Amino acid sequence: MAGFGEGKIRRKTFVAREDLLDRLAEIAEQKGYSLYALVNDIFELAVRAEEAGVNLKRFLEDYVAFKRARDAGFILEPERLCYVMADMAYERFKGRIVREWFEAGVWFAKRYVMGGGGDSWEGFRRDLEVLLWNVQEFEVERSGDNVAIRILSPRFSEAYTHLFEAFLEGCLEAFGYRNAVREVYRGRIFIKAVKGVGGAAEGQ
Repeated sequence: MAGFGEGKIRRKTFVAREDLLDRLAEIAEQKGYSLYALVNDIFELAVRAEEAGVNLKRFLEDYVAFKRARDAGFILEPERLCYVMADMAYERFKGRIVREWFEAGVWFAKRYVMGGGGDSWEGFRRDLEVLLWNVQEFEVERSGDNVAIRILSPRFSEAYTHLFEAFLEGCLEAFGYRNAVREVYRGRIFIKAVKGVGGAAEGQ
């Protein structure tokens, strides 16, 4: 493990939370490092990240989001190919493919609902925001029993827009929401849902 712990370097004393130092000591022991080496490697990474203009907290959150997506079975593919395949499937098997995307949304969101610990909704919202890097606008507003989702992406095809809206409906159902308003146009999605209310009114 390379770090500032090697070589003749002057040392300084610093103050940190006891619980964090205790946890770092446990990690160092598990990995066979000295606490000194581990702490200095962390400092070195922080300095390198700052010099590179990288926000370590955001980087870690993004990494966790991508790891969750990978563990959930998500894959990367060319964006254009995704839209072409969505168009073909939607044209030939509309009912079936819409149901598949809806079920995929339910399955994806249930990983957060059943995961336990922390704010499952915020974790879901944060990860979805990271995964939708190709979307021009993504807004989620939640107040009491109401939630509203707005998406704007001119690159979406007509079919992909409808399929992704079905995916979002599935996600909301997993969290116990039912659609009250749904507006779907090519590249634009607006969903307003209410906790525990059945039935959906489609707005055109």
